[in-house]
Amino acid sequence: MNLEQLEQIAKEGIALAQDAQSLEQWRIQYLGRKSALSLFFNSLSKLSLQERKTQGEKANKIHKLLKNLYIIKKDEIEKGANELNKGSSNFLDITQPGDKKTQGHLHPLTLVSRDIIASFEKMGFSIIEGPEIEKEYYNFDALNIPADHPAREMWDTLWIKPTSKKQKSKTLLRTHTSPMQVRFMEKNQPPFRIIVPGRCFRYEATDSSHEIQFYQIEGLMVGEDINLSNFKAIISEIIKDIFKDNVSVRFRPSFFPFVSPGVEVDIRQELKGDKSNNNWLEIMGAGMVHPALFKRVGYENNRWQGFAFGLGVERIAMIKYKIDDIRLFFNPDIRFLEQF
Repeated sequence: MNLEQLEQIAKEGIALAQDAQSLEQWRIQYLGRKSALSLFFNSLSKLSLQERKTQGEKANKIHKLLKNLYIIKKDEIEKGANELNKGSSNFLDITQPGDKKTQGHLHPLTLVSRDIIASFEKMGFSIIEGPEIEKEYYNFDALNIPADHPAREMWDTLWIKPTSKKQKSKTLLRTHTSPMQVRFMEKNQPPFRIIVPGRCFRYEATDSSHEIQFYQIEGLMVGEDINLSNFKAIISEIIKDIFKDNVSVRFRPSFFPFVSPGVEVDIRQELKGDKSNNNWLEIMGAGMVHPALFKRVGYENNRWQGFAFGLGVERIAMIKYKIDDIRLFFNPDIRFLEQF
């Protein structure tokens, strides 16, 4: 058998193989059990000892060479196939209709809260945060609402069970963000203007306009010449900036133990051609800070005055998005959330 000729023909054949199928055919022809090289190994026993040694060594070298050529060629073909598949996976057919991707978005209360905060920031208010688990002193006593005061009935409270008998002060889930008025004034001197966004809790029955949890933005502005007219001017501008529509604002006398005098603020959207939303809706309670609070935090007597307010985020959102049930904000119904 002419081994040199076999080697040459095999090299030429593998060079022509361009895919896995043609390479497999080459392997069967030159390295398979019925290949000429395999048949040659089977016939070595018929040769003389010297020929067996010479021809056998030469055949082994050729077999090893062809096997290495096969491995190299196989790697080249597989690599080329992978590159081809990679390229095809990135192919974009612009004639095919696209798939609509579901995109997440912010909750409506988050959107409204950000709008409100941005409006107050334009007026120079700083953003302060406070604890949701509050002490009875800051939630009630420091705000002129002692234990025997009838005004406590206005705030249905979720009390937290004491962890031990040695615990002196009672704790609760804050019923409003007003405790931050005293907390902030204890550590800061006027003049200042702040807002305190946060979640509050009330132990009360839920209905279309009341929830066991709600979001409130507390506001406090203190200086030497702050009066109720300043409050009315600032709040009117804030409300108009939030709604970007023709909004009517009215102020009504009210009572809150920690302000004197106290007011409530109502708003009503007046859209042209739309008379479906002509009812007034209360959005905040407010008033001039009671002098007892200034005295309690150690401010100089009769020098400072200011106003405070608590604004309901859900109430603003209900008017802005025309939502008639506050419970929808805390309902996981995706159909409601997808509207925003």
